[in-house]
Amino acid sequence: MSSQAVLRQFDPSSVVREPVRAKSSYVPSPRDERLASHMVRLDMNESPYGPSPKARAAIAAFVTTHRYPDFDQWALRDAIAAYTGTTPEQIFLGAGADDVLNLLAQATLEPGDEIIISEPTFGVYRMQANLRGAKTIDVPLDSDFQLDVDGILAAITDRTKYIIICTPNNPTGNQLSRDDIDRIVTSAPCLVVIDEAYSEFAGTSYADYPDRYQNTIVFRTMSKFAGMAGMRVGYAIVPKSMAPHMENIVQPCHNVSTVSAEAAIASLDDLDYLHEVIQKIIASRDELAANLREIPGVEPYPSATNFLLVKLPVEDAGPVVAELANRGILVRHFGNPALGLGQCLRVTVGLPDENERFLNQLADILEKA
Repeated sequence: MSSQAVLRQFDPSSVVREPVRAKSSYVPSPRDERLASHMVRLDMNESPYGPSPKARAAIAAFVTTHRYPDFDQWALRDAIAAYTGTTPEQIFLGAGADDVLNLLAQATLEPGDEIIISEPTFGVYRMQANLRGAKTIDVPLDSDFQLDVDGILAAITDRTKYIIICTPNNPTGNQLSRDDIDRIVTSAPCLVVIDEAYSEFAGTSYADYPDRYQNTIVFRTMSKFAGMAGMRVGYAIVPKSMAPHMENIVQPCHNVSTVSAEAAIASLDDLDYLHEVIQKIIASRDELAANLREIPGVEPYPSATNFLLVKLPVEDAGPVVAELANRGILVRHFGNPALGLGQCLRVTVGLPDENERFLNQLADILEKA
């Protein structure tokens, strides 16, 4: 057989691993970028206020695109360590928190391993485990969206690599009980990963836990409170004993560009401004929740984040979310029946006029429905 014939018979997809062939369990809301300039984007939990003035200045002044970033990113790690009260050696960066979560999965998961999650929660956890042939054990949140501590501890096996806890939780928006988390941390013979992407809105933090408890890793991000979602800067705080192993696998430059690093450093030097923004978002969130309650049958759940999970007086919120998109407003719907959120939509707190537009259109859609 000729080489050309062999090449024609070769199927490139045959080399793809089976977990990669499976459909991702994390599906963000679809966006038509052609309509982006006309849309109110309240679906991705972004800050409506953008980066701080110092971050904007750092971005505007940046010119050294021809140079590689610092291989170890010590300047940014120093800034984050000062912000979180940890040491630079414990900080590991990535292109957003998803990238750092991927780093943890790369360091720890092998086929047949297990992780424990509590749904409804952030879908990326399951996806990253599945891609490595690991099994995801779901111990669901209870009816109050709190952890089933006994169930989680009972689910631990000798294949459990880590338990991952998101607080405040996405997509429910609530804080999980610190007592419950402490009990898991002090009882689990495995890693406990605390994802606190929204901690600045909650006013609480677990950043000191990797020093207090050697089995704890904390993940955080600059995307939410600092208005830097497009710059992609996330980080992990790991126990000192784990830091050398993370150094062995971290990507060159920690996958953070020079301009993103400089903008993040500038943001952390502009905390007074960012704290004002946080307070504005919290005030808008509470006002939005109060206004939603005035729409018959609508009930927003308590939130410690920059978004609201909202229960609607319909069996399936999907058509309502689709109609909002038709009217130029993007929000999220979690239609997987296993999550138990079919009646709900998740809306990011936007600017006051965006919130008002969302309220008016939602009220109109529900009235007609």
